[in-house]
Amino acid sequence: MDLIQQQNEFRTASPSFLGRGIEAITSPATKVASKMVPSGWIDKLVKAIDSATSKPQLVNFKHDQSDMQACQRAAKKIENTAKLLNGTTGALSGFGGALTMTTDIPATIGLAARNIRDTGRAYGYEGQGPAEQLFRLQILEIAALNDKTVRQKRIADLETQIQADGSLVDPDPAIADPLVDQAIERISRALAMAIPKKKAGSLIPVLSALVSGAVNTSFQGDVSKAARFAFQARRLRSSGQ
Repeated sequence: MDLIQQQNEFRTASPSFLGRGIEAITSPATKVASKMVPSGWIDKLVKAIDSATSKPQLVNFKHDQSDMQACQRAAKKIENTAKLLNGTTGALSGFGGALTMTTDIPATIGLAARNIRDTGRAYGYEGQGPAEQLFRLQILEIAALNDKTVRQKRIADLETQIQADGSLVDPDPAIADPLVDQAIERISRALAMAIPKKKAGSLIPVLSALVSGAVNTSFQGDVSKAARFAFQARRLRSSGQ
């Protein structure tokens, strides 16, 4: 499929089918799961998200970063590794049900941060500085959203940050921190709504391990797709497309 077409399809796509399907299955348990996520806890996790980016790469790669197809192959390897790791931890946490749900969520968010960082590196972006931090947060928010209209608006917001050479608009130092804080608040709100719904399957004994593993795998897939879109958008912009 043509890369431009891929990008356009992502812009208009609905939230993942699996995520929405899991929510429908587990809706009776969602309120219980929500009560198990302490107030402000996800907000603290998101604020600490960049600490995860200091950890080793999920996949070591050496490819010609001027070759878009090579970049895509490297990014796909990152996605597969993130899915495998998070799917396994999700399945294991599922066996513990409610007791282990709150240990799996930090692991999932931390792995998502590394997924985004490594995908950026696959396309040649090291991700240093406040503009890059804000960009990563925007990617995570897009991956977490379940509302199609809001998702499309956030995608448009992300694309306005990309300059003609593929670099990012450097936020005014006076407003950089408030912008990051606003992004953290939005992401925390999106995750606080999405995670209890999706992790509610952990409270249903027959489904727990299966659902937890599938949800984590689906989420990392959503993160990877959002990250590939974002970094491909930068590469396309820099090539005048």
